[in-house]
Amino acid sequence: MNFKLSKYIVTTDVLDPNSDIKQRILFSTRSGVSTLIEDSLYENLVKGDFLSLDNNALARLMEYEIIVNGTEDEFKEILKINKLGVKDTKCVSMTIQPTANCQLGCFYCGQVHSKLTMTQEMQDKIVERLIFQLDRKPDTELVHTTWYGGEPLMGYSAIINMSNKMQKIASERKCGYSASIITNGLSLKKDIFTELYLNHRVKRFQITLDTTKEHHDKRRITKKGESTFDIIMKNILDICSLGHYQQIVKHPIFIRMNIDETNYRQAQDMVDYMSSLGLQDKVEMGFFPITNWGDKTVGDEQGLTTIEFAELEIEWLMYLLEKGFPMKYILPERRYDVCMVVNEASEVYDATGNITPCYEFPYTPKYSEEKHIIGNLLQDESTFNKNTQVRGWYDDLASCSVSPKCSKCNLFPVCNGNCPKDWYNGEITCPTMKANIEDKLVLQYLIDKSALQTLD
Repeated sequence: MNFKLSKYIVTTDVLDPNSDIKQRILFSTRSGVSTLIEDSLYENLVKGDFLSLDNNALARLMEYEIIVNGTEDEFKEILKINKLGVKDTKCVSMTIQPTANCQLGCFYCGQVHSKLTMTQEMQDKIVERLIFQLDRKPDTELVHTTWYGGEPLMGYSAIINMSNKMQKIASERKCGYSASIITNGLSLKKDIFTELYLNHRVKRFQITLDTTKEHHDKRRITKKGESTFDIIMKNILDICSLGHYQQIVKHPIFIRMNIDETNYRQAQDMVDYMSSLGLQDKVEMGFFPITNWGDKTVGDEQGLTTIEFAELEIEWLMYLLEKGFPMKYILPERRYDVCMVVNEASEVYDATGNITPCYEFPYTPKYSEEKHIIGNLLQDESTFNKNTQVRGWYDDLASCSVSPKCSKCNLFPVCNGNCPKDWYNGEITCPTMKANIEDKLVLQYLIDKSALQTLD
């Protein structure tokens, strides 16, 4: 067979130049596998000298998709595999926005909030839609719900009502059921947490704290201008003190920090603060660059550059590790769907009944055009738009009509274009890992050397 070195690889520099046996870490983004490889072998691969490989090494390299068929068009092959992977998914995923209301007036939020909350009729329509999706996909093994907003807990009764019915339907269909929630944390009292966690299978509670109190309370304030940090932190501490807090999953609460040029210096201070409260083994923490949302251009105005954020992120991740916080998702996984937008088994339902393929579309004026909306729950299925703009992402990638750079990028199998809606808006939105993936490979190696494959 004619072989070639895959273009979908990332490699570090030699780990220890002074060592007798010089090794690198090589990461196949096609397979998501990292391996230690001797530098001499890597040099032979780069030169295309595959005859020097013994059968065992050749088989391993082919298994990891580091060496591939020399005649293969890798980009087309990845797109084909992705489309098949999406089609074969065994999960029906729903993002439900039970209300358009939110207590906060965050300056970077692109939504227009109102006091609209989902009616009983609309809740019933969502349950009907779930049955429709399961009928359409009879091999479904898991139903997953993400509760989103606005602020979803302002529609708490609707959550409980729909969750009870959806869990019953999943059970009748012999499907698993799980849920997550993205909340500002203001209303997440311990009794509400307990109900959602123990009775409604919400295993992940994402709460945003934009670093320290000083900076959070300048950004994530109520519409009346009131501070929120102390209330949210009290809720978190109360919940983490519950005896059943980690009964189902190890770290139910994930703290998200939105970072820009105004608060990046306080990221480590926030880690210190959470550590001082003894939360190292209770919560996960993550850092995210602030981005444009709808017509809001805050990412352009005060966001860090990709390179700036990438360099800082490595420092922050190492600091989390030093402080004893759990470290997950350092390396990207091989994925078949760029996100929910390419999967017809994943839909978003808002309080007006609109069905969209992306959770950033509802309540956001920029995405109110028909090309962004699948349909409305109160309308007949025959009126639905099955070809919304972002749903055709993989076909548009194949024609290079929206993102010609993706076909040439070695990270494509673990990125898949990052954010389709941004590309359709004419924005280049490569993920920060493009600038720090080699550092992340080394960091993952330091965390868990035993998990790394070794090419003998």
